[in-house]
Amino acid sequence: MRLNKKQTMKHHITNAICHPARWGSTLTALLLLGAFAPASQGQVLSPSSLHYGFSYQEWSLKWWQWSLEQSTNRLELVGGPGIPAGPASKVLFLAGVYLPGPGGVTIATRKITIPAETPLFFPILSSWNDNSGCPTFTTYSAHQLAAQVAGMWSGVTLTSCTIDGVAVPGLRDPATTEYLVQTPAFSYTTAEKDNVLAGFFGDTCIDGGTTIYPAVAKGVYLLLSPLKPGNHTIHFIGQVGPYLNENITYDITVE
Repeated sequence: MRLNKKQTMKHHITNAICHPARWGSTLTALLLLGAFAPASQGQVLSPSSLHYGFSYQEWSLKWWQWSLEQSTNRLELVGGPGIPAGPASKVLFLAGVYLPGPGGVTIATRKITIPAETPLFFPILSSWNDNSGCPTFTTYSAHQLAAQVAGMWSGVTLTSCTIDGVAVPGLRDPATTEYLVQTPAFSYTTAEKDNVLAGFFGDTCIDGGTTIYPAVAKGVYLLLSPLKPGNHTIHFIGQVGPYLNENITYDITVE
């Protein structure tokens, strides 16, 4: 979902994206409130600690960079942050909803295969904002952009997730869950060809290879330690009042 300056719904991409605050609802995830998921499911890692060298805030920043830097003619369901070596290089991102369904309702099942020993990171729902736009960019500060994102987040009514049929606790209230995090200001560079700002939002004045700064994002994100080899299911739901309803299932084969 993308909103224009008068909050008129237009499009949305990777987990619902809006402007001035873009919604990033995405795949789903798991969460752990001081507890561990069953051994067959891996663990949802706490947002109060660093994992694979980065905080949840830093992982969410990297997820948005990966999402916003893609080309519309080769969108990925699974991708990485481009870290060349070390434990962090094994983390993979799950994509969000690149295009909304009719009336803002998206119901989809996605089948993917990942290597063993692969941590997964993704938001259940997240919002993003920056100054990009056509025919001219706005000039809000990072602080002002963050305030707009917070205002959009106040409309979130539901975040939920199950992993292999087991509900992830602590997601009932999107405003108070400890998995709600905000990124620091970040930059991203649009794809050289068929960038998502032009392709999904009609911002045709934004050329490929354009670096956008500042951008900010806020949302409920989850980081999952590696699943055991075999078949797994992650199912998530994110809702923003009557405007957005995303119901996504990931059928995952771990090799």
